[in-house]
Amino acid sequence: MLGSRITFVAVPWLVLTTQDSALLAGLAGLAEMLPYVLAGLIGGPIVDRVGPRPTAVAADTASVLAVAGIPLLAYCDSVSLGVLLALIALAGALRGFGDAAKRALLPRTLAAAGVSTERGTALYDGICRASTLVGLPLAGVLIAAFGPAPVLLFDALSFAASALIIGILVRVGHADAAALAESEHQGYTAALRDGFRYVRSDRLILGVMSMLFATNMFDQAFATVFVPVWVRESPHGPAALGVIGTAFGLGAVAGNILYTVMAPRLSRRLTVGVCFFLGGPAQLLALALTDRMWTVLVTAALAGALMSTVNPILMASVYRRIPTHLHGRVISVLIAVSWAGIPFGGVIGGWATDRLGLQNAALVAALGYLAVTMAPFLFPAWRELDARTRSESTRAVVAA
Repeated sequence: MLGSRITFVAVPWLVLTTQDSALLAGLAGLAEMLPYVLAGLIGGPIVDRVGPRPTAVAADTASVLAVAGIPLLAYCDSVSLGVLLALIALAGALRGFGDAAKRALLPRTLAAAGVSTERGTALYDGICRASTLVGLPLAGVLIAAFGPAPVLLFDALSFAASALIIGILVRVGHADAAALAESEHQGYTAALRDGFRYVRSDRLILGVMSMLFATNMFDQAFATVFVPVWVRESPHGPAALGVIGTAFGLGAVAGNILYTVMAPRLSRRLTVGVCFFLGGPAQLLALALTDRMWTVLVTAALAGALMSTVNPILMASVYRRIPTHLHGRVISVLIAVSWAGIPFGGVIGGWATDRLGLQNAALVAALGYLAVTMAPFLFPAWRELDARTRSESTRAVVAA
């Protein structure tokens, strides 16, 4: 994760410095993320059939070559930009396959380690947020010191380390043998269709997916449009771009640690509902209502602490509801549709800012965020977040 966060900064910078075009730098980001989302979607049935551990090892091993080839091609004068973008797209697709496999591997790893689902997913989310908190500023330092090519080679080494760690150290159980045998005789298209059918039939998963589609769209508008415009129009300077993200990250890591300790005592539905409702639109309202940096930073830190509870609860609840042998295809559909709002967020946010101005656009987005995050309080399906599994009920009886 740390290597991928660094590449998130390094790839657009590499294209910008070698091609001298901001548009092409943005296209490089699209070339990586679109295959990433699509590969995660179409890779679900493959993960279920081959197994998440071998799929993750194979994808990470191939990523070593793909990522290492990007800086080598970038500095070859005879190589066209199209070939470079194709290799970036290949690297994004391989990472999508690998991440889909690791998401399916996570619940089996937690079960083998004897870790509760809430604490395991909270730890996973905390590592994601910590890697972002460390990786983004570290990328800037490394690029300034060594240039983008060595930074990408660091990412290639991180994929090699990941393949070795998973291949050597991770030993987990397998899905139910009968269910696994049934899926092996099923065609690829039928397996992918099963993923969509399962998501459509489960009202809670459908609700989670729909809400995340909308909130990801608002979050992307905030990060890629509203914050840069606010910084440009304020007297704080470009350094504020990184400071706001750092404040959110620090709050998220602190909140994640606190939630890991308190998770067993909290209502999942109320925690998600309250934290999403308050933390999601808070930063949008801060940009719309003030130009004071300290207010925005304090709001970002508090929002990060509140939002740090959301992903662990939703991940744990989704994992509980999906049979083990269907994890790959169902979770891939869930992630792909949830993230589909991201490409639209920047476009809609930019259009709204041009038409309405920053303050009005941020207010509209905040109101939209508030409306969407009312779902856990309004729809009965969300009460199933608090439903206990059989193993949880057994533990509660034994404790009593």
